[in-house]
This record gives sequence, structure tokens and C-alpha cells, in this order.
Amino acid sequence: MIIKKIMMGLLIMLLSGLSTSSFFLNDYLTKIIIKNEHTESQLNFAIAHNNFSALNFMWKNAILHSEQWLYYGKEVAKTQGEAAYQLAVYYQTKPDPEPKKMIFWYENAIRLQYSKASIALAQYYFQRDKLAMATQIITLVPIEELTNLKVSAIVLKINIAINLGNVAIVNKLIEQYMALLQKTEAGQLLLADIYRYQVLFSVSPTSHVKILSPSCDNSIQLFATNLKHLKRLEKIITTFKEQSLSHAVCFTPIRYIPINELDCNNNSKRAITCNEIQWELTAKTVNTRYVGLMLPKGGANVHLGMLYFDAQDSVDVFAHEISHLLGFVDEYALTPKHSICQQPQQEIFSQNISVLKNRYLGDRKAVRVKVLKQLAWGEYINDNTPILQEVVGVTGEELWQLGTPKEFSHQIGVFHAKTCDNSLASYNNFSAFKSVSQRTKLQYFALNFPEIYRKLLQEKLMEYRMPSFHYNIALAYFNQSATNNKFIEQAHYWMEKAKIWSDNVEKKGGF
Repeated sequence: MIIKKIMMGLLIMLLSGLSTSSFFLNDYLTKIIIKNEHTESQLNFAIAHNNFSALNFMWKNAILHSEQWLYYGKEVAKTQGEAAYQLAVYYQTKPDPEPKKMIFWYENAIRLQYSKASIALAQYYFQRDKLAMATQIITLVPIEELTNLKVSAIVLKINIAINLGNVAIVNKLIEQYMALLQKTEAGQLLLADIYRYQVLFSVSPTSHVKILSPSCDNSIQLFATNLKHLKRLEKIITTFKEQSLSHAVCFTPIRYIPINELDCNNNSKRAITCNEIQWELTAKTVNTRYVGLMLPKGGANVHLGMLYFDAQDSVDVFAHEISHLLGFVDEYALTPKHSICQQPQQEIFSQNISVLKNRYLGDRKAVRVKVLKQLAWGEYINDNTPILQEVVGVTGEELWQLGTPKEFSHQIGVFHAKTCDNSLASYNNFSAFKSVSQRTKLQYFALNFPEIYRKLLQEKLMEYRMPSFHYNIALAYFNQSATNNKFIEQAHYWMEKAKIWSDNVEKKGGF
């Protein structure tokens, strides 16, 4: 009876709004709210006095992502990691994401030791290639104390190590958690990818990598530096096989290469360039004519027998670059100092472009024969298709302007190409010419390869292609030989390797 009177007295005080210093009032309110035995007045009083259970009750019972849910969620999240995590997820997944607020609440959840938030924020940074930040966060996650999140944390740690090129750490984590990874779908998928792309083989490639024999002469070994890009590479190859150039090349299974084994520029606004001496160790595990590398960013290009492109490049860009390996030259304006645009060619060097003088003196028939011998497509020009037009000479001699008139634009001929338009050396003296009047894939990636290009490739597949990638390594050593005499020996070694693959290793430059 006495206890009942005390409780009634407290309730009167509570409902009348009178101040009370009862040490157990807050506990009492907490208990009845948790049991859902409270009245509306008691709940309102508890909310007014920032009782955590009351705030949490309002948050849990609010319509998901409503204004009330957000308001009470922010109050609860001051001391509860789960609420902070849920707010972060809300700001991350809403139609118009708010990254700053998302990161703020993830960090609050991490401060409250909510491990799920650590994994989520590290994953967010990982997906955006902010590997240092992802590493910093995931390193602090106590994996051994986790339960159902353990595999997620391990998988993320391994993926980050793969992206950083830390293969030794990948190997250590797999050895440590192999049994656990094998029991879960996420772990099994990761292990399958690591095996498929030969990630762990990079620890000692000369003893572990299975060197495959190429199935065609223009064989290519493609590499990427993380699992995401390796999967992207597979899709590009699948799509490329539907294109007209696909018959001319073949691919060995794509492979992982640690990014820290490379020495490449990392600028999205510049063409990718690498210290190609760094390829020496990997080259001993490759049995193809060419190698290709997908990097996170950088401009696509071909340098001799090496193909570089980035993860944002489309299959059209990829096909364009493959064509350079096969002897096709860009038909958009190259840089002013590009090697092929410094003087008229001495001999044919590509399938689609010839760099020739603009004007010729002498007998028309004799000049025509001379010019046709300088065109890879010369034999496909009909006898009745003009390639020379008469101009008035200063001395009265027969003077001919090279080029097929517009009225013959539907035929194979000699048409101006923009390739050397930026070259000061070529001004009024020589130009680049191509076999067709229309724009092609060598000028705009999304266009097609003309029939004449496909025919030339089929009939002259070996004539104008790039040398094997071994020549790149030889050239890189030769360029460094001034600082170290031993580099000359290495240059000769790789030159001999290049000669095994081709007889045109003297070809220089890049498209």
C-alpha cells in the first residue's frame, strides 16, 4: 500500500510538470517505455527530458526515412552506433546522395564502436579508389571480435591489398582465414577470382605462372591491377570478338599484375607512359607477341608492342588501339613532333596512311606508278580513278597535285587525312593520305573500319604490324645505357627475344 502511494505521488508530480530530483524517476520511465507500458503523457514527459528510451521508442516507431524518423534518429545517434549507421546508410542510398552527411554519421557510428559502420565506410572509400583512407579504417576493425561481419572485413582487407599490389599481405590473409573463406559464398567467390587471375602467382612468377602457348601469331596478354578491372577486361574482350578486327588477334587468359610493380604516370589528362624496364620480370612469364595493360586512369595509346588504356575506355577505344598494333595509324591530327610527320616516307609503313609529297614533277603515268608503289592499297585503285590533278607550274613543267577528286569519293583512291595537319615540317610540302574519303574508326572511335581496311588486314596481316613487346624492353634498356654499361647487355638480350617474334624490330614509334 505504501509503495502504491509513492508511485501515485511520482505520477502526480510527473503529470503536473513539477520538478523532481528523484534518482530513480529516469530509470522508472526507461523501464516502462522498454516494456511498452507507458502512457502518452509519460512518453511526452520522458521525451522532454531527453530520456534515451523515449527518443529511441519514437525513432523505432516512426515511418522509415520520414522527418520524424530523421529527427529522433539524430538524437539517438548521439549515443547509439546503430542509429548513426542507419542515418549514414540513408544519406548514402537516397536518390540524391549526400556524401558529407553520410561520412559524418559513419564516423559517429565508428566513434561509438559500431563495427558495421567501419566496414561500410572503408568499402565506400575502396570503391572510389581512396585506398589509403580505406586501409586506415579497416585496419582498426577488430576482426577476431567480429561474428557475422568477419568474412566481410576479411574480404575487404584482401581486396584493398590486391589493389595496392601488396600480394604478400594477400597471401598471409588467405593462409590465416582460408577455412573461414571456404565456408561462405563471398569467400569462395574471392578465392575463385584470386586463382583465376593468378593473383598469388605474382609472389614468385617465374616458378608459379603457367606459361601458355599462343593460338595465333598476333597474340596478346592483357593485365589489370585489381579484380574489378580484370572483370571489366573480360567483358571488353567478349564484346571485341564481335568486331571486324577480332579475327586478327587472340588473347591468352587475362592476368593480375601488382600496381606497385609498375612505374607508370598517373594522370588522366596524359597518355599513359611507363618505365618499360619494369616489365622485365613479368615478361619472363609471358608467351605472346604483345602485352596490354589496363590502368585506373590515363590516355590510351600503343607504344611499339605495348598497349595501354584505362578502365573508363570503351570497347571502341580498345579496338582502335588494337588496330595500331596491326599497323593502322590515327587519322586525326597527331602531335606536331610525331615521328611519322617529319618528312615524306621512304617506304610504306602502315595499312591505312601514307605520308607523301603534295606535288610531283614529270610524266603523269610515271608519277602515278611511283605513287602507287608507296600505297599499301595501291593495287586496289582502279585504273580509271585519278590520283593526280594538274596544276600550273612556274617553269611550265608538268606539275601534279596528289589527291583524288571529290567526284570519285565513293571509290578507293588517295584522299587527304588529318594525321599530319599539326606538323610544321609538312606545311605545303607533304601530307598524310588514306584510301577512302569518309571518316573511319581511326579518326572517331565509334565509327567502323571500311571494307578496304579489313581486306588489307586480311591480306597483309604481317607486313606493317608493331614489333613484339620485347623490343620495348630492349629500347628502354638502351635509352638508359648512358648511365650503366650493363644495360647494353640487357638491351641486346631483349633484342634477341624480339627477333624471335618478328623480323621488323627496327620499326620505331607509337601510334
